[in-house]
Amino acid sequence: MTQEEKDKIKLQINHEISIIEKSIDKFLELIDAEVQSDANDWFISKESNPSKEINEIALEKAKQRIVLHRSVLSRIDTSEYGIGIKCHNPIYLERLKAIPPATRGLSCG
Repeated sequence: MTQEEKDKIKLQINHEISIIEKSIDKFLELIDAEVQSDANDWFISKESNPSKEINEIALEKAKQRIVLHRSVLSRIDTSEYGIGIKCHNPIYLERLKAIPPATRGLSCG
């Protein structure tokens, strides 16, 4: 993989991180609004407010995606990036473009 190809993937990852960070901010706003609403209606339990729980789960998933994407950025310039963790063969560039955190190629199974 050329440096130019890696740079394009880096730009893509940074763009995705930016989008995820905006999502995190929105989830935090929604959760905060729901907590304030729950405080006003003290008799509402977590079980009766499923949207709060859904937003908390989505927030955690978004945080995990940020960590995953930053991990890719930290190793993209190493020789291990783009190599299957099981098969040790190169992962197709098209796959890495579509899924930058991919750690397995088609031959990894």
